[in-house]
Amino acid sequence: MPPNKLTEDAILRLFREELGLMRPHTLNIAGNTDDAAVMPLLAERFQAYTSGQRVSAAGRDDGIVLTQDGMVEGVHFRLDYFTPAQVAAKCMAVNLSDLAAMGAQPLGALVYVGLPSKYAYRAFVMGLAEGLRLSMRKYGYTVFGGDLTSARDLTISAALIGSIKCKHAMLRSSAQPGDTLFLSGSVGAASLGLTLLELSLMQKQPKLREAYPACLRRALAPEPRSKLGLHLAQGGLASSCIDLSDSLSKSLLLLAKESNVGLEVGITPRLLHPEVRSYFGKLDALSLMRAALSAEEDFELLFTARAKSAAELNISPRSAFPIGRVVEAKQSVQAIVQGNFVDIPLLGYEHFGR
Repeated sequence: MPPNKLTEDAILRLFREELGLMRPHTLNIAGNTDDAAVMPLLAERFQAYTSGQRVSAAGRDDGIVLTQDGMVEGVHFRLDYFTPAQVAAKCMAVNLSDLAAMGAQPLGALVYVGLPSKYAYRAFVMGLAEGLRLSMRKYGYTVFGGDLTSARDLTISAALIGSIKCKHAMLRSSAQPGDTLFLSGSVGAASLGLTLLELSLMQKQPKLREAYPACLRRALAPEPRSKLGLHLAQGGLASSCIDLSDSLSKSLLLLAKESNVGLEVGITPRLLHPEVRSYFGKLDALSLMRAALSAEEDFELLFTARAKSAAELNISPRSAFPIGRVVEAKQSVQAIVQGNFVDIPLLGYEHFGR
């Protein structure tokens, strides 16, 4: 074995030491050196389950929220411009965004790392651990454990666990005609940031990276709307919610399908991030619509609110802004472009083609 190259046990120990997970604690009474994490369950729900009683999804019951997502080198990122820490942190952000869309408080994660032999060195592994540690500290959860294997391409995947009062869960299926449609922030910055990173590698327009710092941050270090998701859920402000890990058009179509409603979305320049508007300049109406609807990985929240909640949310436009309304299903999902109604197509990246 080459000098300084780490074994599997050494890599796992390095993660545990760097993340401070060697001893048992409140969220994992087994500690991270055991075969599995032991997470205390709420006694009432556990007793109801084991006795065969029907456990209600409503009322005051506490619930556990689970989600899983991952990233693969060459598919989701390139190490030409991502650092190992950014890869790990972004993987966690993808999952945290899913919890935010449900209104859940993150508790812990199981993390899988597929590590190519060429990366099995201390500095690289320390970078991955640093990304996880920073994410843990910022969003207040722990890493329970996970798995490590050798792999052809760097792969990092996480299963995130969150908690929620079941009555507060924001489901995609709960929008109703008459609701107002909100977006937590402008879109397009992450997509443009990725484009600028690719152009810089090809030695085309390298100075543009300096001119659009917010776009680069959105691409390399996205920030899920965790606080907003909790605020919406705990305050009962949102009737339904979905995150924008995929394109805005896909999220609109999914929300409409799951709630069996139609949507009317106003296409205005405000939908696009200010740096994106600066990069493209003045766009014609249809180009503006396509740019906004195809933007990906912005990790904003798309949600609906009843009239009373919508009035409250309109008071604080920095948190979210209205972009349309929920209508009857027969009206489909339409964009309003200069007063004309246009059916919204499915735009954005698709892993396996269409």
